Amino acid sequence: MRLSELTTEEQIVLVAILELTIASDARVSDDEQAQIQKVVTAIGADAYRRASTEADKRFEDEEQLRMHVPTIARPAARELILETVLEAAFPGTIDAHESSRLQWLADTWGLKIRPLKSGHPS
Repeated sequence: MRLSELTTEEQIVLVAILELTIASDARVSDDEQAQIQKVVTAIGADAYRRASTEADKRFEDEEQLRMHVPTIARPAARELILETVLEAAFPGTIDAHESSRLQWLADTWGLKIRPLKSGHPS
């Protein structure tokens, strides 16, 4: 599955988790910016903006996002979202909160974090 094949709902969750994960260290690195650009390129700038705006409206805090995450049902979409967020998180240092969030996401969706092709966990 490719990012361009995610439904609107899946895009909203991807963007919400991606932005939450990247913002957790209060600084966006060049590698993190490159990962965001990869998503923007794959789904389109307008779709990314719409997903980001909708995520901001729907999820006032992380708990609201956590309550919504289980509604993403397609296994391939779950795997792709987790892999995309992991790729964004691993260029820099992952703090304990970020790590627990990523593990929670994997556990919620019944996925395992495994090595990416680049050698980083997925």
